[in-house]
Amino acid sequence: MPQNRLQNHSLASLFEYQISRKELSIQLRKAIELQEKGIKKYFSVSFPIQKVDVLAVLEQNPDKSNFEYYWEKPSEDFSISAAGEVSRVKTTGKSRFREASQNGKKLINEIFHYSKLSHSKTVPHLFGGFSFHDHNISKDWAEFGASSFTLPEWSIIVDGSLCLLTTTFHIHSSDTEKSLTDSIYQRLEYLNKLCSSEAYEVGPDFDGKHSVMLPNTDSADFQNWKYSITKATDQIDENRYSKIVLARKLKINTPEQVCDTHILNRLRHQYPDCYSFLIRQSEDASFIGCTPERLASFSKDFILTEGLAGSTPRGKTASEDVKLENELLKSRKDRNEHEFVINAIYQSLKSYSDSLHIPELPSIKKLTNVQHLYTPIRAHIKDGVSKTEVLKNLHPTPAVGGYPREQAIPYISQFEDFDRGWYAAPIGWINANGDGEFVVAIRSGLIKKEEVNFYAGCGIVKDSDPLKEWEETNLKFIPMLSALDYARK
Repeated sequence: MPQNRLQNHSLASLFEYQISRKELSIQLRKAIELQEKGIKKYFSVSFPIQKVDVLAVLEQNPDKSNFEYYWEKPSEDFSISAAGEVSRVKTTGKSRFREASQNGKKLINEIFHYSKLSHSKTVPHLFGGFSFHDHNISKDWAEFGASSFTLPEWSIIVDGSLCLLTTTFHIHSSDTEKSLTDSIYQRLEYLNKLCSSEAYEVGPDFDGKHSVMLPNTDSADFQNWKYSITKATDQIDENRYSKIVLARKLKINTPEQVCDTHILNRLRHQYPDCYSFLIRQSEDASFIGCTPERLASFSKDFILTEGLAGSTPRGKTASEDVKLENELLKSRKDRNEHEFVINAIYQSLKSYSDSLHIPELPSIKKLTNVQHLYTPIRAHIKDGVSKTEVLKNLHPTPAVGGYPREQAIPYISQFEDFDRGWYAAPIGWINANGDGEFVVAIRSGLIKKEEVNFYAGCGIVKDSDPLKEWEETNLKFIPMLSALDYARK
């Protein structure tokens, strides 16, 4: 059925139009036989549905006690929502990337998947990410761990005009074709309510009041920040490292719980060139953000990544905007900071790639409130190279860690009075075809029941000034704070 003919049909009828009961029975029989032999554990099926707003679907999902996931880059018309947990891969320690890859591949190989549609996204996906450091011991991030990837009960992926639904079930020894068929149709009935906009509850109106004030330069926060920056530049003068990235945490008490999807709706409209995301591991916390920085996109043979470091505000007029852009391009401090990132990416990729394309000079990436020095990078990956191993070598880039990485990273926890958790870490998705995308989780926040923690950082180099770096982090807080104002329940 063509996509424009999918409108106004229930998910069950769309499913039956594409996969008959007889076809389904045959596939389920195969899956059960393989389960009995110990080869497969899960049954998964994918089919196209009418195009939906995946954030609205997730917002209507009543179960907030379980896993939820959202991902969207509006400018590319690509979005994902997913929920429920069929299985989860968790790892920790220095080998967490390698173990996540091994365990994730094992999990995917245990899935019996069926679809009549040939498309790179018409396969099971795993959704999740890693913490910034090898171990994640903070109470704030207890639900997230050092690495976590979830096989969801359902996912909806919008890729241009195509909208794909995948639903997955654990096959138990007592399951029959009939019991699994009944489970599939019950799931479709449940999802049909989430996708039917006629029945949507829209929530309360927003009053638009701005209630959060950033700490000023008279605060203890600024004095602590000033001490840290001064100490870091002293260490740079001592040649301990060339650059270190330090971050601030802004804690906001919220007696009335805020709605994470309301924040994200605001962010995705304001920043369509950024990646908006949500990862909920339990009812106690969700991690959200709207990041401009892609760490890596994977396809069969290629990895796309980018250098994004060095920033300045947007101008109030066109002339001021161009003036600030030119000053950023000529800034020795920002160009040096950017060059650290490019050199580190080159070192991380050169041994894994047959060819590596890096433009000679950076360009500018303009966002709503800030503009960055930007260099896109493309690498053709050698046969047999693990993409997760490449990801491990890219993280953390000097844009969020430091340079040289091994020298700078150990000092971060000495200067910061909080655990980064998943802030500035790789989060994203990967699928059974080996396609995937990971971003650096900056411009982000941890949403808890009675508090919100936002995070923002900046690169410290030899010429860094504590006041200017303070103002830069304040600038990076603004998108999240502005969105929070419109997200009361």
